Amino acid sequence: LPGDSEGSGLRLLLVGRSRAGKSSTGNILLGERVFRSNFGTQTVTSSCSQAQGRWGDEDVTVIDTADILNPRIAIGQAYKEISHCVRLSSPGPHALLLVTKLGQFFEEDTKAVQRLQDIFGVHVLRHTIVLLAHAEEAAEGSLQEHLCSDSSNALLNLILQCGRRYCSFHTRAVGAQRDQQVAKLMAMVYQVVRENGGKWYGNAMFLEPSLTQEKVEYHMGRHKAERKMMERSSALPCRMLVGFKVVFFVLALVFLNFLLVPKS
Repeated sequence: LPGDSEGSGLRLLLVGRSRAGKSSTGNILLGERVFRSNFGTQTVTSSCSQAQGRWGDEDVTVIDTADILNPRIAIGQAYKEISHCVRLSSPGPHALLLVTKLGQFFEEDTKAVQRLQDIFGVHVLRHTIVLLAHAEEAAEGSLQEHLCSDSSNALLNLILQCGRRYCSFHTRAVGAQRDQQVAKLMAMVYQVVRENGGKWYGNAMFLEPSLTQEKVEYHMGRHKAERKMMERSSALPCRMLVGFKVVFFVLALVFLNFLLVPKS
């Protein structure tokens, strides 16, 4: 079991864009309304908070986050909430639940994932599950059909980066439906824990005895540089392939021109 002397029980960190359904997801997980949530267009969670519950024989701590993935919020407020989030989930979350609305994965969501890596490090997706919230509001059709209809393929790429871990979630489920979907999600959480050797996710920020805003800025700068380096490395084979195609095309034109031009 993941519980230990440094931090007993299981720690789950809810992340995602504002109004994605993080708070309502946390309430469903814990089986009671502990986080403020609504189904309108306004942000409810203004500061990171945590609540405890149980799943089977396991103590579970759920940490709901404010809008820390939004690059447009004030820098000082962002660093303050990131520091608060790290303290609440210390010594580190066992799994991150990246909440996004089913059928509504946009460019802002891709930027939010980049921001998540800039905060927690490039390897954080190894501990992340994509949770497609508000499934009850989606149009009829299978989950696979919804995923395949994503024209940009950005959501599919994210799911691949998260080890193909994803599930749909009804944020208004009650009774047996609630129990079934929570059981499915928790089975996936335990899979994440097993795949990572029973350890939670941590980085240098979690080891800081006093995490100041300046230290948050420093660590995020390092993580962002690592992310950009990783993106360049992964893009290099694609650029090489494109380059080979261009060279081949040019050579083909030269050869064709050689064949067509009459010899004097």
